[in-house]
Amino acid sequence: MYVPKLAFAFMLVASSVAGQEEISAPQVQKIVQERPREAEAAARAFIMLIAPDRVEGSRSLDSLKAYSLDQYWMEVAQLTVQFNMVQNLARRDSVRAQLVAKMFGLEAYARELQRAYRFANEAQRTTFRSQLETLIGGHFDIENQLRVLEIKDIERRLAEVRAETQRRIEKRAEFVKFSVDGIIRDATRPQ
Repeated sequence: MYVPKLAFAFMLVASSVAGQEEISAPQVQKIVQERPREAEAAARAFIMLIAPDRVEGSRSLDSLKAYSLDQYWMEVAQLTVQFNMVQNLARRDSVRAQLVAKMFGLEAYARELQRAYRFANEAQRTTFRSQLETLIGGHFDIENQLRVLEIKDIERRLAEVRAETQRRIEKRAEFVKFSVDGIIRDATRPQ
């Protein structure tokens, strides 16, 4: 099964930036092959979540279904996998989940424009290119926001490790005495 480069590249970026496990093509392919009805419902619900101001998103799915069932299921599969990623992320970090959902909204719109671009005339293509540049610029900005959050998390964890290391250095004699006392206690305990 062919996974479009644009869609799969977006999903890999989002998964790495969001601190998620990488999305594998088999996850998408399984949905494309099995075509579960619940995936359709999840994809449509996710479109409404990530692009509530764009009613065309749901209509775009309908027109895609009429045009190509295979492309429709590829889009449904991508949206379903992304929906699951956002749900899993929201359990741990609602701020990151909101950013990733926005990023996925931009991606869905970019895929929609990519499909429209194929059949557009030159004037439309110029407009679509401009819209894509704006979308990808927004996507890039969200990626950077996610990276800043990751840097802050790393800095916080590093500060915690430094503080614990300093505490252990300051209490070295106490830790050594406690460990030695435990060893001697175990050695003298009746068996």
